[in-house]
Amino acid sequence: MKRVLISAAEEEELVCAKQAFNSLEKMEQDELDVEFMLTGIGTTSTSYRLTKILNTVEKPFDFAVNIGIAGSFSADFPIGTVARIEKEFFGDLGFETFSGFQTLFDYQILDANTFPYKNGALNSPTLPDSIERSLSHLKNGIGVTVQTVSGFPEKTERLISDFSPQIESMEGAAFFYVCLLEKVPFIELRSVSNEVGERDRAKWNIPAALKSLKEATTILLKSTIQADFK
Repeated sequence: MKRVLISAAEEEELVCAKQAFNSLEKMEQDELDVEFMLTGIGTTSTSYRLTKILNTVEKPFDFAVNIGIAGSFSADFPIGTVARIEKEFFGDLGFETFSGFQTLFDYQILDANTFPYKNGALNSPTLPDSIERSLSHLKNGIGVTVQTVSGFPEKTERLISDFSPQIESMEGAAFFYVCLLEKVPFIELRSVSNEVGERDRAKWNIPAALKSLKEATTILLKSTIQADFK
């Protein structure tokens, strides 16, 4: 039996994961010990809740999953598509200077290859073959994590220039950071609900994003049953 932690920032996202699990056959469900965790929005609550649960459970998790809806910077990820995030950046951790924003690495406060960073990024691990095969239809995406969702062109342009991201979220990098430090295999799936910069939430297609997210999570759970995390 695989022990799996599924986390999400908002209840409607976590409901998708629960629906995905409930859609499995009974014999499939019996092969998974799934715990669902609501992290809350942002890096602070995500870091706290994720670190706490990973260090207080009696039986360690084999696999950690973070799912959610997100904004897209790229035509490669139109509304309703799901990205498997392969790389995350903290998009607003650094310094505002007269020459513009600089990351901790740009400002030479931290070496860009200090663990868990590689060239200033947090990278996802390679997962067991059953999971890699089942998710091969999903495009890999680069994520940038910010604590203020982008609403102005100047910020969007700065993030694109600094990080070349395709997906924006408010929790992804924190999830990567904790899992890498705690040495837990992990994955982040983000379904696009809107283009980055669209401030009118009424124009976001949240139902389409949630539908795609549920479908991708179902596939992920089925493939996890056969996964060998040793």
